[in-house]
Amino acid sequence: MKMIFALLVTALTTLSVTTLDAQQPQQFDAAQKLRPAHLTSAARIAPTSEPGTPFVVHATLLDPAGKPAAGVEVFAYHTDRTGIYAAPGAADPWRLKGWAVTGADGRFEFRTIRPGSYPRESVPAHIHLIFTTRCCGRQASEMVFDDDPFVTKDFRERQRDPDIFVFARPSAKPDGSQEVSYTIRLRPKGDF
Repeated sequence: MKMIFALLVTALTTLSVTTLDAQQPQQFDAAQKLRPAHLTSAARIAPTSEPGTPFVVHATLLDPAGKPAAGVEVFAYHTDRTGIYAAPGAADPWRLKGWAVTGADGRFEFRTIRPGSYPRESVPAHIHLIFTTRCCGRQASEMVFDDDPFVTKDFRERQRDPDIFVFARPSAKPDGSQEVSYTIRLRPKGDF
């Protein structure tokens, strides 16, 4: 598992959004122990009582050849609306997390809230996604909100890898919620 996270750190060090620390291998293991026994293509990350703007992620995952990637497990986590993953010292460092599995059409959906940027930092708000595939190993991705004020020209230049970073533009719904739809293609070889 340490090797997995060493590779994840290597893959994500080009991403100024992600900062991994020495505790994250254990945190990832602990999170996976909470995985539901049965996964569907639509899941909830934040409970309906969570403060924040209701947010829905609609995504389609393609295999390296551009065909729908069915049966891929998707693990997602993000901060709350204030940019915090969990209270200091919390047993669960990724309080807002969820799992889904892509359908035959490669689609998955998460219902949650729009996360906030880290406090006192200029890091754009984002959602972490880890895909576990049969074809291509595990792959890390991050969805960054295209309308985030911290998504500057300089940030875009530093985060040019479209296989890892997805810049998605949220749309507002009449009820005050937001949603985003995007497509991402798996790389032939996983990160870890």
